[in-house]
Amino acid sequence: MARTYTFPHDPLVNLAKMAAVKARDTAEAFFKLQYFELAIKQAMVAKQFDPDLQDVDHFILAYQIHKAVSEKKDWYHVLGFQQVTDHVTIKKQYKELARFVHPDKNSSVAAEGAFKHVKAAWDFLSDSAKKKAYDKLLSTARFQGSKVKNTRKRACPQAKTSTTGDDRGVFKKTIKIMRKTNPGQKTCCMRISVCRVA
Repeated sequence: MARTYTFPHDPLVNLAKMAAVKARDTAEAFFKLQYFELAIKQAMVAKQFDPDLQDVDHFILAYQIHKAVSEKKDWYHVLGFQQVTDHVTIKKQYKELARFVHPDKNSSVAAEGAFKHVKAAWDFLSDSAKKKAYDKLLSTARFQGSKVKNTRKRACPQAKTSTTGDDRGVFKKTIKIMRKTNPGQKTCCMRISVCRVA
């Protein structure tokens, strides 16, 4: 689906709006590569360039939901809560999230998956018996100080990242990915750099 944009005649405003659109499109590309943190950061950069950019907040919300699921957070984190919450608050939050990440309202490529994750969280937490058992399990795990370990294997175990930043708003992240193919073949190496100057 091709998007058309109309920009004002002021060159500086025009440049900022073009940079915002480019940053939002870059965020979508990062999401497709499953770099959720980078997608969130790029969408926030787009919002800094143009706070009025259409639906950028909803894009960020969809990316955050995917990030919570990828990090195997509990159902409360998927819905945006930091701790166990009552049924009325969960229902209110679910309705709001479902409205913002519904694919008919959100044009991000992340919207459909985020909507499914929010729906799954609601389906689980709306069942009072399941919620009660789940809350007890979470409180026991927190009381014992144990954390649920992430057993998912990294897609590329040799990936290395480096991040630099300072108080002037300059941010640079470099990701070096080395992937070995079959024995006897050359190693594939790719380096991605992202730089933001606020």
